[in-house]
Amino acid sequence: MQLHKAPGLQTPRFQHPRHASLSLRPIPQPRISSVPHIHGIRVSTRATAEDPYQVLGIKPDADNNEVNRAFNKKKWEYKSDPVMRNKVEEAHSKLMMAAFNARIRGGTTVPKEVKFADREALFPWKPKRWDATPKIVMIFGGLQLALMSFAFQAPNISKAIGCMLLGIAGNVMKQNAIFPPPTDPDMATEEEAGRPGRNFVRGVLLGLFATCLGLVVFSFPEALYKLFNISLPISSGTAVSLKVAGAAICNWIMTSYYY
Repeated sequence: MQLHKAPGLQTPRFQHPRHASLSLRPIPQPRISSVPHIHGIRVSTRATAEDPYQVLGIKPDADNNEVNRAFNKKKWEYKSDPVMRNKVEEAHSKLMMAAFNARIRGGTTVPKEVKFADREALFPWKPKRWDATPKIVMIFGGLQLALMSFAFQAPNISKAIGCMLLGIAGNVMKQNAIFPPPTDPDMATEEEAGRPGRNFVRGVLLGLFATCLGLVVFSFPEALYKLFNISLPISSGTAVSLKVAGAAICNWIMTSYYY
């Protein structure tokens, strides 16, 4: 039986694979920028990370208390510089998160104030360490020195009251810097609303404590001489001036290094 091709139809011719030509040109791919764009803003993929310890001005082996003291100190220093204040807050957050992760992994020991946080402090109102800025230290040091010099020129125990009032003013300012009162009293919480009163009371107590401590310490030599019936090698006016000097020095130390 013989097959006949229909008119108009041709038998397809297949080319041997060896003679087939393949295109080796790469298929064009859409260009993707390596730098992402977010709403038309070019965002850098390489972030300039700063050392949080350098930002806060502390050593890498600083404990939790030193970190918090440095954080409060830097916030007060940069209270008028929002850029640096944000850097300080970011550095503090990084250190707190790193400490939290280390505690979860068991790499560090829990501080006593955290481990025994449910226990009531024996002396909750005792002075706590807090270093003021060099500017504040110099200003209040100069004012207390002026009162102390005036007391040596005109001895009078009442000048110790001036040292105490100056110390109270510095302590209240420092308390307001560490625990700032609310800017909007209507939107403040109960704890924030009570800050101004607590700051004032604590500042007054610290000033009274520093004044009494200075008077007692600098009166001890005079009391010792009287106890053994020994005449003082100095005049009575100088003894009074030394008591005022003790009140001035203790108030300056309290304002500069404690809160």
